[in-house]
Amino acid sequence: MIPNFDHNHVIPPHIGNPTISSELSPYICDTLEFCKKFATSKERIVILKGFLAFRKKLNIIGIIDGFQWLDGSFTENIEAREKRPPNDLDLVTFYKGLTKDIADEINKNFIDFIDFNLSKKNYYLDHYPVDYGYEPNTTVELTRYWLQLFSHNRLAVWKGILRVELNTPNIDEEAEKFLDNIKL
Repeated sequence: MIPNFDHNHVIPPHIGNPTISSELSPYICDTLEFCKKFATSKERIVILKGFLAFRKKLNIIGIIDGFQWLDGSFTENIEAREKRPPNDLDLVTFYKGLTKDIADEINKNFIDFIDFNLSKKNYYLDHYPVDYGYEPNTTVELTRYWLQLFSHNRLAVWKGILRVELNTPNIDEEAEKFLDNIKL
């Protein structure tokens, strides 16, 4: 479930009791739910289509074990607060290890996965990959970094983030069809 924006125009960091994991950020959702909640303008739909295309490429390449954290002004009511649309979607892909073949394929055909400039240009994503199978201390430090960065906006307002699982091609396809049928 994706909570509604609070009085600060952000997803709240928790909805009720912060000791109950289902009421605490990161909130688990799927891509269809995410698209239904945030496809409110032409600019947002373009970004969502880029996000879904990026996920499709992850499946093709074989990056299927993991999840993504979604954040940034895209997950805020930036239109109400700053009178502008979002520019991109902030995204961290947590994945578990890569085979040599997948790493080679990324370097040949999907450098956008590791180059945030290309992911922004080609998919409207501010994307950062984290291999959570690499080394425990590194995983903890990177998670700590992203959690602290994503849990506050530029105004230092405490906010929630969203989580979607990788490897949900059927739901992603439904989300893509949903976006294609929106008339704005």
